[in-house]
Amino acid sequence: MQTDTLTYNAQQIAAWQESGDYDYNRELVGSQMNLLEWIMRQINEFISKLFSGVSSDTKTTSYIIGGVLIFLFIVWVIYKIKPSLFRREEKSALDYKELEDTIYGIDFDRQIGEAKDRRDWFEAVRLIYLDTLRLLSDRGKIEWQLWKTPIQYTYEMPDEALRKMTQQFVRVRYGNYEASEDSVVEMEEWQNALKKTVGDVEEGGAHE
Repeated sequence: MQTDTLTYNAQQIAAWQESGDYDYNRELVGSQMNLLEWIMRQINEFISKLFSGVSSDTKTTSYIIGGVLIFLFIVWVIYKIKPSLFRREEKSALDYKELEDTIYGIDFDRQIGEAKDRRDWFEAVRLIYLDTLRLLSDRGKIEWQLWKTPIQYTYEMPDEALRKMTQQFVRVRYGNYEASEDSVVEMEEWQNALKKTVGDVEEGGAHE
């Protein structure tokens, strides 16, 4: 009678199961790795091969230099796409003058006329409003202070014409709203209405 010489070696079987060389099922299972993971894996393998046999200090230095170069490349790409992000807009002489909207020491009639002549509607709107605040301050209707906001004056004098002027001024001065000749005409109409309210004009519009 022939003896069965086959024996079960549990230790050897476990070793084969753990070895990737005998994992035949992996050929039949679809990869769970997405494209980004695959790219990162390829990069890591390339870097590992590139720096094989190199000291850890050299690797660290190389990683730092590589990171800096990548950062500079990204900044360069952003600069090419939108260079305005890296430019500082210089303030013109007009911008500097507008840092303080004061109502004193200004020849409003002359400056408003000059602004209208050069079709600078933004400056004309601003000056007409400040001229109106000076009028109201002189008549004791408001208490003008440099630190006050335009809205505060509408609380001190709840007048519809002043409210509309303030709204127009804020839109043009702070809201990047493009002023026009019509904006100036409206400001002058509201200013004349306020002058009549405070008794600064005679019937017919003549200035005292």
